[in-house]
Amino acid sequence: MLNRRSIIIITLLVGFFYSSKGQTNKWLRKDSTLKFEFSDMSIGVAENEEGPTGTTVFYFPKGVMAAGDIRGGATGTLNSSVVANAYEDRKINAVVFSGGSWFGLSAATGVANEIKNINAKEGNVDRVPGVLGAIIFDIGRRRFSRITPDDELGRAALNSAKPNWFPLGAKGAGRFAMQGSYYIPEDKGADSYASFPHSGQGGAFATIGKTKIAVFTVVNALGAIVDRNGKVVRCHRNSTDGNCPTIEELIKSFKISKQLNSKDTIGPTENTTLTLVVTNQKMPFWALQRLATQVHTSMGRGIQPFATQFDGDVLYAVTTNEIDNPNLSPIDLSFAASELAWDAILNSVPQIPTLPKVTESINKPKSLKQYVGIYNFYGGGQLVVSDNNSVLTAKFKGNGRIYFDENREYQLKPCDNGLFIIDAPAQDVIRFNQLKEGTNATSITINPGAWHIEAIRN
Repeated sequence: MLNRRSIIIITLLVGFFYSSKGQTNKWLRKDSTLKFEFSDMSIGVAENEEGPTGTTVFYFPKGVMAAGDIRGGATGTLNSSVVANAYEDRKINAVVFSGGSWFGLSAATGVANEIKNINAKEGNVDRVPGVLGAIIFDIGRRRFSRITPDDELGRAALNSAKPNWFPLGAKGAGRFAMQGSYYIPEDKGADSYASFPHSGQGGAFATIGKTKIAVFTVVNALGAIVDRNGKVVRCHRNSTDGNCPTIEELIKSFKISKQLNSKDTIGPTENTTLTLVVTNQKMPFWALQRLATQVHTSMGRGIQPFATQFDGDVLYAVTTNEIDNPNLSPIDLSFAASELAWDAILNSVPQIPTLPKVTESINKPKSLKQYVGIYNFYGGGQLVVSDNNSVLTAKFKGNGRIYFDENREYQLKPCDNGLFIIDAPAQDVIRFNQLKEGTNATSITINPGAWHIEAIRN
């Protein structure tokens, strides 16, 4: 005969594994917004398009009790030591996730200052808000800009906060998140980075009786995102053809990277997964801390490898301490949250824009002249666009990051809607920006959309 606990676990297994499969497929096809019901929490998102980069704020006006599990080897946090002190009062008012590496921690300071202003307007000038912060590395080789979240962006995110929603994909702190670089082939130049896919922020929510559980994550991992069937979810920067291998196949074909074994890393490393678990169930600090540890450990199933020396993985767990649920033990609650965490990881995978169709027609030499020129990127790099016998080509001078090898000639293949595809494995898209159709381009945009990169013509 099954006891009560066995029935709960079986119910959870059936519910999570059956329903999450459909949800995951849905969100892999299209960026979406997670809808849920959770009192005493508001979520705000702000983005700086010049980066592009962003910040995500979880705001708890009445405060929450918090614990943490920090297991990455290269973390960037604010006030994280507070959650290790076993305080059982509701010290924390906000959790702030940001892009921008260590620069982005200032967004959390901006949130704290804005909460101070809100409290002052309410006549509470003595309250000092507790704010936890954590960052992902979204600069470096993946983009040229060094625009990063700051105090102003943190304030904007807080002021945009509203209840019961969470945008999924390339939004907020996950705006320029990427994953899976552990498996990138070495010493093959920019072409290797075609297999460096975008990720983002994901969330999942469930209720068990009176207990509510939400998990939110920003996946910027060294490891690859893996589904419940053991298949790598995304393995190309600009393509979703579904031909990704299983993680077993990927590991078998993997060659150890000399670069990753280097001990000469200077500054912050490039990978992090940030996670927040929220519940309304009352519990002592020890149970909240074990929840944080158990859920964080479980995430190694959905991200492989996980918590490496090059990751800054941080998980905060908070409770609003609103309800008692004697039918749900701490270990069962942690089990449920662990399954939700896997759903959240899968739901972080963003929509990839459909590649434009290459046209058969060849542009006339006269029309190509409007695109010819030198385009300057932040940091000194230049893309020289030329007309070579009625074929538009480009060469990069300087550090082309993951997009170009220096001095290599790339053909720009004309597509519909005035777009061009760079003839390379990554199939990055270029748009020439004109003040008026038919006039000389004033700038270019690489990969128009969520992960756009800009350069200005000389």
